[in-house]
Amino acid sequence: MKKLDMNSDFDLPEVEEWLKDYRNFEKRPEASMLNLERMEVLVEYFGHPERFCPCFHVAGSKGKGTIATSVAAILTEAGKTVGIYTSPHILHFTERVRSGDGPFEQKIYHDALEELKAGMNELIQSGALDKSLVTWYEAVTIYAMLVFRRAGVDYAVYEVGMGGRLDATNVILPEAIGMGLIELEHTEFLGDTIKKIAFEKAGVFKKKVPITSVPQVIEARTVFAKKACEKHAKVEYVPASTGNYLEIDQEVARRMVKKVCPDISDELAKKALLSVSLPGRYEKVLDIDGFSKIPYLLMDGAHTEQSIAEVIKRMKVEGDGGILIFACAKDKRVELIAKEIFDSGLFSRVYLTRPGEWKEADLPRAEKAFSGAGYEGITARKDYVQVIKDAFEFADENKRPVVVLGSFYILAEVKKVIGQG
Repeated sequence: MKKLDMNSDFDLPEVEEWLKDYRNFEKRPEASMLNLERMEVLVEYFGHPERFCPCFHVAGSKGKGTIATSVAAILTEAGKTVGIYTSPHILHFTERVRSGDGPFEQKIYHDALEELKAGMNELIQSGALDKSLVTWYEAVTIYAMLVFRRAGVDYAVYEVGMGGRLDATNVILPEAIGMGLIELEHTEFLGDTIKKIAFEKAGVFKKKVPITSVPQVIEARTVFAKKACEKHAKVEYVPASTGNYLEIDQEVARRMVKKVCPDISDELAKKALLSVSLPGRYEKVLDIDGFSKIPYLLMDGAHTEQSIAEVIKRMKVEGDGGILIFACAKDKRVELIAKEIFDSGLFSRVYLTRPGEWKEADLPRAEKAFSGAGYEGITARKDYVQVIKDAFEFADENKRPVVVLGSFYILAEVKKVIGQG
């Protein structure tokens, strides 16, 4: 199988330019944006492109990108053509909407955009849609569906953006559902307890559609059991003994595919999973232009205390550590994250900043959290480009690795600074 080319230098500037007219939840979140009514209008108008082929749906707080990509990898290895929709993208828009082998042909993207633009104009002019209410994410979601239909894929894999119940992807009727780990995240929109968040995630459950999940805490399992019973569906949990978090996520993917395509052998699935890699998920760069003395750069978009803990656990096993660049959005529980990072003993120096231009951050709170955890001599500045440069220069002078955590957005900025963008 061809390795998933998710860092291909293939952009869609015409798509991104057109999307600028729509409200962007990822940049400026508003609770009023969470609504399925507009998506229902869109799929109806476009002849239900989400029904063009069988599909898979993946939700959860953590690991859903790995599960979705692994499902696509197995299907691709089996000779199926696959469309995969994930978020966010780090550098290239086509990371969101792609095939199992990487970007589709440019004509497919172009023709799907023209179809979408014409349809949107008609819906808005007729009054069926209020353009001021349509979101960027909704437009991208229906666009992905149109791309997949034009590409004639055999299967489509959709990763939930946030939550599940009111996520734009929840207009699909999947053959199988996957569930990543449930954590406290986006609490201002999903609720402030595991039970409330699990309820939102379980909103993707459909009548008699099988669910495969990573191990969950009892609060989440109770919610899942009730919702599954209502939908006459069954939840299967992958045993914790399966391995580390990556191995468990991939086992969820393997079992999801097996339920839909029982003819795909375990041997083929295992072979496919060996080649799966995702940008920003324990991504290592060994050769960094201009910084030849830095042994490696390690990047992971982990942004909750539990996901950070999982990354640290793997770092300890693999002997990783070094200089830390950290940035997170203001809604993260940075005090718990800072303690997790300090207690690991893996980072000799910390550089704090904002996660790029768009995500709102609370840098004074982050600095206070890391100081309170025990770090001294912290560098903390809003100018993330300069902070990144300073960290790399220090690491190069001291021949230390660089680790970047806290947000996929800061990962994107690091890649731009070192010339990978």
